[in-house]
Amino acid sequence: MFILLYIFHSSYSQKTYWASRVVEFSSERVIPFQTTEYKAVQALGKPNVFPKFIESTAAWQPSQPDSPNSEYITVSFDTIMSIRQVAVAENYGQGAIDQILAVDENKIFHTLYQSLKNQPIKNRNKGEMLHILLEDLTPYSVVAIKIILKTERIKGVNQIDAIAISESIDPIKPLIKIAKDAPTEVFRENLGKNINSRHQEFAPIISLDGKTLFFTRNYLPVFWQHKKTFLNEDMDVWYSNKDSRGNWGKAHRIGLPINDKGKNAVFSVSADGKEIFLLNNYKKNTFSTIGISHSFLTSTGWSYPEEIKFIKFDNYSHYCDITISPDGSVMVMSIMRPSTTGRRDLYVSFKKDKNLWSEPVNMGRQINTSEDDASPFIAADGKTLYYSTRGFTGYGDNDIYKTVRLDDSWFNWSEPENLGPGINTPEWDAFFTIPASGEYAYICSSNTSKKEDIYRLELPKTAKPEAVAIISGNVLSMTDKKPVESILTMTPQNNKLKTEIKNYDPAIGSFSFVVPLKEVYDFVPYAKGYLAINETVDLSNEISYREIKKDFYLIPLEIGNKGILNSFTFEQGESKLQAPTLKDLDRIAQAMLDFPTLEIFFEGHTDNQGDFQLNLKLSEERLDEVKNYLISKSILAERITTKGWGQTRPIASNLTEDRRKLNRRVEFTIVKK
Repeated sequence: MFILLYIFHSSYSQKTYWASRVVEFSSERVIPFQTTEYKAVQALGKPNVFPKFIESTAAWQPSQPDSPNSEYITVSFDTIMSIRQVAVAENYGQGAIDQILAVDENKIFHTLYQSLKNQPIKNRNKGEMLHILLEDLTPYSVVAIKIILKTERIKGVNQIDAIAISESIDPIKPLIKIAKDAPTEVFRENLGKNINSRHQEFAPIISLDGKTLFFTRNYLPVFWQHKKTFLNEDMDVWYSNKDSRGNWGKAHRIGLPINDKGKNAVFSVSADGKEIFLLNNYKKNTFSTIGISHSFLTSTGWSYPEEIKFIKFDNYSHYCDITISPDGSVMVMSIMRPSTTGRRDLYVSFKKDKNLWSEPVNMGRQINTSEDDASPFIAADGKTLYYSTRGFTGYGDNDIYKTVRLDDSWFNWSEPENLGPGINTPEWDAFFTIPASGEYAYICSSNTSKKEDIYRLELPKTAKPEAVAIISGNVLSMTDKKPVESILTMTPQNNKLKTEIKNYDPAIGSFSFVVPLKEVYDFVPYAKGYLAINETVDLSNEISYREIKKDFYLIPLEIGNKGILNSFTFEQGESKLQAPTLKDLDRIAQAMLDFPTLEIFFEGHTDNQGDFQLNLKLSEERLDEVKNYLISKSILAERITTKGWGQTRPIASNLTEDRRKLNRRVEFTIVKK
C-alpha cells in the first residue's frame, strides 16, 4: 500500500464509484431548522466542494471539533467488488483521518490505511484528495468503507466531501461538470466608470432587448468629516441606457418611488421592459418589509410598487432572488423554506392572477445543493436557467452553472454544467444575465479588492440558450395610421405554447414579444370601436436570433372602411372554412352584436385556375359559408350582403401557388354603422 496526495485535474478515465449510502456515523453537525447542511449524507456522491478547499455546508462535519473521541462514517456503494484504491476528499481540516477500513461481505474489517503516530500536522486551512493505492486487488469484495477521524489532531472544523473506490491504480480525479467545449479564456470587460464606482455594484439585470441595464449600488460606509462619524447610505437601484454606438451611458438613480429609505434592488424585468420586480414590500411613510413587489412603467415614470402575494409564502432567509420567465407566467426564486436541502434553494411559483402567485415548490435535488443556490436567471428561450452556487465542484467561491428544462414541467432539469474557467473566476461570481440576442452576458464578480463590479463578457456558443426572436411594433388604425391603445394577443399555431396578452399603450412605447423560433404565430389586436384582423408571423424556417419590427392594424367601425380577412385562405377549388377563419368570423360576429346596426358587405375572389364560371360560382359558395356561419352566431341575414367576383379581380399574379393563395380571399366593407 502507498499513499498519493493528488492535486486536482478535471477528467478521469477509470470506472469510479462514489459513496451512495450512509451505513452509520458517529455524529454530525446539526443546525436548527435546517435539513441536510453538514449532515453525513453530504459525503455521498461526487465531490460538492473539492477542489476549492473551503469550509462548506455541502460536506460531512462531525458535531464536535477537537473531540477526544474518534469520529467515523461508514458508507456503501452501488456495487460490491474488489478494489485497488480508495479516495477521500478532505475539503477542510485535512490530516484528521486516522484509519480507513474496508468491510467485506462477512462484515470483517480490513485496514487499508493507518496514520503514523508522529505524523506531521498539515495546514488545516487546505484540503486534499487522499488516495490509498493498494498493491493488488483486495482478495475480498468490498461492501463498505469506514473512515475514522481523530479530530483533536487537527484543531477546528474537519470535513469530508466525498469517498470513492476503484479497481484501478490511476488516481481518482474528481470531475467538474463543464459545458461541452467551454473555452478556458473569455474576454471580460469591466463596464467602467459609467457603471462601476468605488462602491459595490451588483445584481445586474439586462432588458431582453439589450438596451437598458438595471443594477444595485451598495454604498460602503463613508467617513463624514462634519459629524466625525461614518455615514452608511443604503442600497439603491441605478440604470444605464445603451447608445446607438453600443456604449453604456452614465448611470442614473432610478429615483422615487423605487428607491426609498430601505434596501432596493431590481430582481427581474419583463420581456417588454414595462414591468420590474423588486426586493421587499413597499410601505409608504415607513421602511419596507421582506417580500417581493412589482412596478409598471407609465407615461410619468414607474408606478408605486405593489406587493406580490402568494397563496403561501415563507422565507427563513434574510435574502431572496427571483427571475421571471419571458411570458411572465413563472417565477423562479432563491429562498429558504422547510423543504430546503440546505441554505437557500431554488423554488418555482406559477402566476394565478395579476398580484397572486402559487405557493413556491422546491425544484429538486438535481439543481439544488446544501449551499446557497442563488441569483437565478431564466433566459429568453424560457428553457435555460443560469444560477450561482458553490455547492458543486468548481473554480472558486460561487460559480455560474447552466441547466436546461427537459419537459413542460419546471421540475425536470439537465445536470447543471459549470460554464468553465473562462467565465468563472477564483472569486465570487453571481447575477448572470443575458439579453435575448445571447451575444453578451453581464455578470457580477469580486475583483482583487474583494469589491463587486459589473462585467460584460462575450458569451461562448456552449453557454448560450436557444435562439429566439423579438417581435415589436405598434398597433395602428388602418385609416389614419395613428396608434390605438389596445390589447394584443399572440397565439402559437401549434397550441403547445400559451397565448400571451399584452396591453399596448402608445404613451409608454411599442409592444414587444420574445418568442421561440420554428413556430408560426397569430397576432390579433383588440380595441372597442374597431374590428380586429388576424395577422401571422411565420418563424418556422428561422434558425438564428432575429429582431422583427411589425405593426398590426385595427379597422375603425366606420362606414366605407375596408379590409382583407388574412385568415380567409382556401384550398384550391374548396369552399370549406378553415379553423383560423372561424376565429376571425367570431370577432366579426362579436362586433356586430356589440353594434346592432352594423352592416357588412363581403366580397369573394378566386385565382384563375379552372373554368371561369366555376370560379365565379366557387366565390359565391365561399361567401355563402361566411354568411351562414355569421347567421349561426345570431346575426340577422339582412345585415350581411355578399358578392362573388370569381377570378376577375386579382391582387397578385397567378404564376405560382404562393401568389395564387393571395387571390383566394374574402374582403369586407362596412356599409352601415
